Amino acid sequence: METKNILENFKRYDKIIIVFIVSLLLFGSAAYYNTFFEEVMSVATYLTWHSLFEFASILAAFSIFLVTYHVYDESGSLRMILLGCTFLAMGCLDTFHTLSYKGMADFFISNDGANRATTFWIFSRLIGSIGFLEAVTIPLNVKCRYNKWIFVAPTIILVIVLLIIATYYPHVFPVMYVEGKGLTTAKIVTEYFIVFIMGITFLKNAADYKHEKSSQEYLFMISLLVSIFSEFAFISYGSVYDAFNYLGHIYKIVAYFILFKVIYAENVSIPYRELKKTKNELKRYSENLNYLVKQRTEKLEEINQTLMTDLEYAREMQRSMLPSQMPKDMKVSFQAEYLPAERLSGDFYNVIKLDENNIAVYIGDVSGHGVSAAMLTVFANQNIVYTNDETENLEIITPGFVLKKMYKSFNKTNFNTEAYLVMLYGVYNTSSGCFTYASGGLNEPPLVIKNNGEIIELNSSGFPICKLGEYFMPFFEDSTVNLEPGDKILFYTDGLVEAKNNDGEIYGQQNIKDFLKLNTALGAVDLKNIVKQNLFSHIGKENKLMDDATFLIMEVH
Repeated sequence: METKNILENFKRYDKIIIVFIVSLLLFGSAAYYNTFFEEVMSVATYLTWHSLFEFASILAAFSIFLVTYHVYDESGSLRMILLGCTFLAMGCLDTFHTLSYKGMADFFISNDGANRATTFWIFSRLIGSIGFLEAVTIPLNVKCRYNKWIFVAPTIILVIVLLIIATYYPHVFPVMYVEGKGLTTAKIVTEYFIVFIMGITFLKNAADYKHEKSSQEYLFMISLLVSIFSEFAFISYGSVYDAFNYLGHIYKIVAYFILFKVIYAENVSIPYRELKKTKNELKRYSENLNYLVKQRTEKLEEINQTLMTDLEYAREMQRSMLPSQMPKDMKVSFQAEYLPAERLSGDFYNVIKLDENNIAVYIGDVSGHGVSAAMLTVFANQNIVYTNDETENLEIITPGFVLKKMYKSFNKTNFNTEAYLVMLYGVYNTSSGCFTYASGGLNEPPLVIKNNGEIIELNSSGFPICKLGEYFMPFFEDSTVNLEPGDKILFYTDGLVEAKNNDGEIYGQQNIKDFLKLNTALGAVDLKNIVKQNLFSHIGKENKLMDDATFLIMEVH
């Protein structure tokens, strides 16, 4: 068992172990071949390589900053903007370090010594290590509403102040490098402090990876490990042109580009490509929903011709799933009319008494007609979860969360990707008179018929229950409306308002609004009957509905 656990841990951290071994071997080689390295590597050649390494890491640092700076308006991620400002400071200080390196052309003052470049280097690594530690302690989902310049402006001011002091007032900072002697105690102690901070960051990252198993955390650990070796290399060099200094810059550029991959590729590039892909797919689905419904209807009608007997039986089965009796309550009553266009319907509704004070109401429509539509209505009725079974008191969950659970359940099925359903789910509290609801893309908005004759249209915009869970997790927003005695709500599917007469004229939402205004004083029972009469008066009693039409009336007493 222990051997199995060791093998599993090795497999989980194999790349980190390999990076550690390779880095350690390189470090040992630098110590062994240091004398030979200084003999073959001229100062001019070293400066060329040093400049290339530094400018590559500077490019990576500024690229990371620019990415986080521009996506902050969309993401609002506090961790990302802090990392971006950390890299902005590191990029600037690394630039100063490169331009003031011993042997380079004058940078404000002559570059006769290595102390100024070493000072810039120390501040760059110190700010970087503290910034990394601060960033990993902030969860990725933490959002910030402040303007990004609140973070960027102090960073720019800091690097300018450090440039001025290190260039014109070097005595303010401890000496980091003495010509002919090498590194000072202050520099070495600071490097060890930087290693200590990176070590803490590495452990914090390792703990996060143990729980999240995220590739971001894994790559970040590798980058931190390489950075720690980089610091040890810069602790060990005696000359600014020796093998340890050279190897330290190699470690550094590798660490920077791994961090670039973590922050850019993992956090920005991939999510935004996926988002763009999802938006395009959603746009195509949105534009083709009506076409897909009609296309599916035609195909199912052809199949229905050969399934007359079975479909009649299925029709009776489906009707048995509708509520045979509405909940009885002194404060509210319900009336419903169910008018299938075919033998099987794609509409569904229900009214469920959750407890003494709360009644759940839902109505919906599924794509297509016939067998597949009927099966979707069965799925819808069986997968609506009203209460949280995990608590002892069976807590009633909010309408938005009900639809979210329905969306997740729908995406676990093997339904065709063209299948979808739209619905509205709400809970009426008889004690407070408040109706709370959320829409899963119901085509037609419910109409509130106030006791004073006013008709109010409720917002029913929302995302359909469809097979896009792999790309998109919608937010179903809860809305509320307060009802008074005498108020009524008409819930209905699109088949009601899209019913046509012989001239091709649809019944229409405006028609039903005008009709309701003339009959606001009627109770739910009478209102249900005359709405049905008015519908068939429009399309003609001899004509059949082209689409399922269902409506539900809730009346507050």
